[in-house]
Amino acid sequence: MRSALRKSAPTSNTLATPPTLADTLAPEGRLLAAALNLLEGADIQFRRENRLDIALVKNLPIALIFLPAADIPTFVGEGRVDLGITGYDQVQEHDAGVRALARARRMSNDWSSDANSKPQGCETVMDLGFGTCRLQVQVPVNGVYQEGKDLIGKNIGTSFVHLAHEYFARLELEQEGITDVTRLDGRKLRTKIIELSGSVEAACALGVADGIVDLVGESTTHPFFPFSQPTPDPTQSPARP
Repeated sequence: MRSALRKSAPTSNTLATPPTLADTLAPEGRLLAAALNLLEGADIQFRRENRLDIALVKNLPIALIFLPAADIPTFVGEGRVDLGITGYDQVQEHDAGVRALARARRMSNDWSSDANSKPQGCETVMDLGFGTCRLQVQVPVNGVYQEGKDLIGKNIGTSFVHLAHEYFARLELEQEGITDVTRLDGRKLRTKIIELSGSVEAACALGVADGIVDLVGESTTHPFFPFSQPTPDPTQSPARP
């Protein structure tokens, strides 16, 4: 998905570093090389020792922390760091999880008087513009499913469990002729979302899932249905890995 530079939403959480030191999270994995090029172009000078996840910048009061891309929105959202570089897919999955938690707490009236106890999202401050792919619903070649709603009530394999849950919950509401999205609260999903990691595409071949929700590149050989979500809709703009 789209690479995004993010800062935390307003919070009074105390940073674990001195107040003069700003924390920036950089992603491990496939985003790492592009992120390092970005930091080098900004003249951020640092040396990362082998097997260490923290590097102090030599020419600026900044600490760089290297984490898996999926973890970065959580640290930023909780206000533990100032900025994060990660994939737009990870940001949206995190924010969907925040919405799910908020719905669950709203249904149970489990809200503390402390505002900081509420789940925190993130704020996008810059689109970094590298990488290209899309988050979409996919099915096996020559399968029986022709559109997303055909998978209602089926097994869906994905690592994006919160986004997939929101998508199929909305499809189920539409199928029942319900337009009020607040009806998502407390609703039991008929579609089974199976959390997977790694080679998600193997789930269909092994009979674990009928379809998957996963990232696909521009040259994918799999037929797929556009995957959409409430706001924003990643099918309306290039996604970034």
